[in-house]
Amino acid sequence: MKVSSYNEYKKKLDGRGDVFVFRGQAFADYVLIPSGLREKHILKADSQMFEFVDEMKEIFGFDELTCIELAQHFALPTRMLDFSYSYDVALFFACYDKKKRHLEDDGKVFIFNKTKYENILKERNKLSSQVVRNNKLLYEWLQKYIDKEKMINNEGLDMPIFVDATQQFDRLYMQQGLFLLWGRDECCLEDIFKKENIEFSEVIDTIIIKKEAKEEILKELSTKNINEDTLYMNISKIKDLVQRIKYGDAKTNN
Repeated sequence: MKVSSYNEYKKKLDGRGDVFVFRGQAFADYVLIPSGLREKHILKADSQMFEFVDEMKEIFGFDELTCIELAQHFALPTRMLDFSYSYDVALFFACYDKKKRHLEDDGKVFIFNKTKYENILKERNKLSSQVVRNNKLLYEWLQKYIDKEKMINNEGLDMPIFVDATQQFDRLYMQQGLFLLWGRDECCLEDIFKKENIEFSEVIDTIIIKKEAKEEILKELSTKNINEDTLYMNISKIKDLVQRIKYGDAKTNN
């Protein structure tokens, strides 16, 4: 289905039950796969993330999952894919293109039935269904992953799982973020579903955002405080504001 306004988009989401999460992409044809598993990153993404996690743990004492979340949100390739509990946040990312590569392309919002997906994992006896945040199994798997150990008897994450964000910093809080964390299978979610005989449309619905509607939708979202500054917590603007309040327009090196 395609929409060309915010109100049209909102109407498509009315009346849904269960717990849904959302992902917006500025280019509708992109498949669902983490940056760390994409072709140009796959050879070095894990080693870069291992290094990042080790140093972050040493400096701040964060757990492994928090370190991976931080890597994800500061654009280091990981095995995580961003989602949001907010359909407005997802719509923003379906319309917003910081690098201006897809201004002439339709965007897409993925509407993921989290409740149904997690029930499917349980019904199929997937090990992933036993994994939740702060669950011992998740931390054991992550530790083996971080330490680059081979999983014994192929235990651990057999399918991607949703992991709620720690909310330890403002950007994740503002974006109402959570993550889909990939396990052993390193292909896109569409192909994982095919292998597992899960109908994509049974779990995920999509809404196409027409390219010509993006600009107006972004203006509408901005009236709801959904914009680049609020979602990315524009630190430089905050610093500039403090500087102006303290010193006026005078330039200073302090």
